[in-house]
Amino acid sequence: MNFLEDGIYTMEKTLRKDPALAEAFVDASLEGWRYAFDHPDEALDIVIKHMREAHLPANRSHQKWMLERMRDLMMPVNPLGRVGQLMKRDYEDVGRAMQKHGLIRSYPDYNAFVWRADAGKK
Repeated sequence: MNFLEDGIYTMEKTLRKDPALAEAFVDASLEGWRYAFDHPDEALDIVIKHMREAHLPANRSHQKWMLERMRDLMMPVNPLGRVGQLMKRDYEDVGRAMQKHGLIRSYPDYNAFVWRADAGKK
């Protein structure tokens, strides 16, 4: 199944309380990913170091492949939104598939689920 992962999530009350903090966190996360994509050897060195410290199997070529796939997923600017933004079609495809397989009964409307710049103004 082609399920998207690794999103940034927050409680709606947190977003309403401090939308500037939420936006800054998203911006910083994307800046970190851009840095990793622009400096792959440095990023891989850091990841491998932490994997070894945690006694996890560390394979540099696999981690390089993973970094390249993350770039493919995150960095193309979609024509309808921001870099790294969850596309409506992808969200709804996953929601329908999870319902079909009995994993969930329902899921929120896309517009209620994704980032809204006006969240603190309601």
